[in-house]
Amino acid sequence: MSNVLRRREIILFITGIVGGLNLFEYFFAVKEAAAVASAIRTWVVIISAFALGLGIITAFRVHISHVKRRTKGQWPFSIWLMGFFVLLTLIGLWDTKFIVYDWTFKNVYVALSTTLYAITGFYIFSAAYRAFRARNIEAAILIVSGVLILLRNAPIGEAIWTGFPILGEWVLMKGQVGGMRTLTFVAAVGLVAFGIRTLLGMERGYYGGE
Repeated sequence: MSNVLRRREIILFITGIVGGLNLFEYFFAVKEAAAVASAIRTWVVIISAFALGLGIITAFRVHISHVKRRTKGQWPFSIWLMGFFVLLTLIGLWDTKFIVYDWTFKNVYVALSTTLYAITGFYIFSAAYRAFRARNIEAAILIVSGVLILLRNAPIGEAIWTGFPILGEWVLMKGQVGGMRTLTFVAAVGLVAFGIRTLLGMERGYYGGE
């Protein structure tokens, strides 16, 4: 029975029916199709919740394995992760008014996130230093654009020359917007092509096919 349920044709059939029904419901105002599509989306939310629970169980199995084997450089952090997960889960279930949970979020999570963001800033600066090397014409354009944006945002730019904010604004609103719209359009076309390939059974990576 399990082998039958794992057949590729069944997976492709379910994908085609679900995807095609939602596309049909989006473009055509048919009440019956809308009701079925709404029920399918509800089931997607339910399945996603079960998938989240399965992911938590899998994560605990992995970290418990690290603790048992005393994996070098890993098992102490595994204990911290599991401990904080259980603690915050219990706090969220016990504190109905979210006072303790809100305090934990603001004084622990926000502080750690700010620290991580500050550390990430140094890596971003290092990456920018390596990227800003005029090895070719494209890199030179990147350097000039980046410097103009920096001088636009920094008060020293306007102090040096009042034209820097104007040039930086032009790069930001004209050059950057046009490039991002092009990338967005190309990504949208690629996404449509990927969806069509998935509905036709030509894209097999989502169910483990080659």
